[in-house]
Amino acid sequence: MRRSGWRSKWSAGWILTGAAGLAWLALPGTAAACATCFGDPQAPMTQGMNNAILMLLGVVGLVYVGIGKVLWDFRKRSKKLEEQQPARPRLRLIHGGKH
Repeated sequence: MRRSGWRSKWSAGWILTGAAGLAWLALPGTAAACATCFGDPQAPMTQGMNNAILMLLGVVGLVYVGIGKVLWDFRKRSKKLEEQQPARPRLRLIHGGKH
């Protein structure tokens, strides 16, 4: 059985979401950035935050370089092993036998 009326279209969750959205639009000061992001670029806290971001980017870059180095070494090793070892015999199809 299907319910009809405004309750089926406008549940309490939708009404609360709409009311919160209207309150957010009515008070734009609450949506402003924090003091660190919006503050003085020469402040010590802002400079510390920028240094932390650069440090994290450096760590991520170092990890990527390490992964690339490992892959490069694997490639060099596989080429070296191919040159040292004679080619292995390939599997051959044996004709005959039961089908």
